[in-house]
Amino acid sequence: MALIHINRNRENLGTFDDQDVADGLRSGRFLATDLAWREPMASWQPLSTFSDLPEVSEELGMPDQELIEGVLPKAPVEPAWERAEPGEGIQAAVATVKQVFTTPVMTFQKMPVSGGYWRPLIFYTLVSWASGLMALIYQLVVALINPALLFGEASKDLTPVMIIFITVATGVFLPLFLVIGSFLWAGLFHLGLLLTGGATKPFEASYRAMAYACGTAAVLQIIPLCGGYLYPIANLVYSVIALKEVHRTDLWRVILAAGLLLLVCCGLVMFVITVAGAAALGSGLAE
Repeated sequence: MALIHINRNRENLGTFDDQDVADGLRSGRFLATDLAWREPMASWQPLSTFSDLPEVSEELGMPDQELIEGVLPKAPVEPAWERAEPGEGIQAAVATVKQVFTTPVMTFQKMPVSGGYWRPLIFYTLVSWASGLMALIYQLVVALINPALLFGEASKDLTPVMIIFITVATGVFLPLFLVIGSFLWAGLFHLGLLLTGGATKPFEASYRAMAYACGTAAVLQIIPLCGGYLYPIANLVYSVIALKEVHRTDLWRVILAAGLLLLVCCGLVMFVITVAGAAALGSGLAE
């Protein structure tokens, strides 16, 4: 009988004979979801499909479940928000943020690539809105102390009441901006993946991944002073990790897609600045 090659999460666990594999499945050393291959198979298959394995060795006995749970690493799970029940919103959101921050690779490897847009959209919008409101409060304090720092020359025409009104209005309409922005950001990133050949799954998978990645990164806005600088960096980094794992593609393809996205964004900013400058110049000449 040919030796069996076993792979878990793209990591080669080694080559084993039939008896070792049978005993390993019983003891917990191997998982039924581990991919395996032996000659003359055409492709890798889960160990659960190997129906011709021998009986477990008698001396092995039944596995000690407590020992297995204490020694073997727990299998990664999808974002907690995906399985949240009604009334578990806060706990699930906190758990998801922790998962993405600490184990992004495993989290996005297990994330369902289908299931609709609604659940990840709600996570992204709620977490980003709450974090954004904290950032707005910080900006409001700064604006009331030194309006020129945020509004420049326009601050001369602003009263404290007007500054508070602008801040409140921004907070009220922020969810709408977040929803629209999430689809634009994910759409442009997915387009970049299509151009680089890295998109192996539909747009839905890209959106779901980026909703959890970007929503988690938004939490950094809560940090005073430096949060506004950390957030866009973390947003880009976790988006790259999420898309790489969800699409099971090469890292360079995702990074190249990110570079194309940044070029598009920079181009739009330069276009707006150019148009605004031309309009101001034309207005000045007219006067």
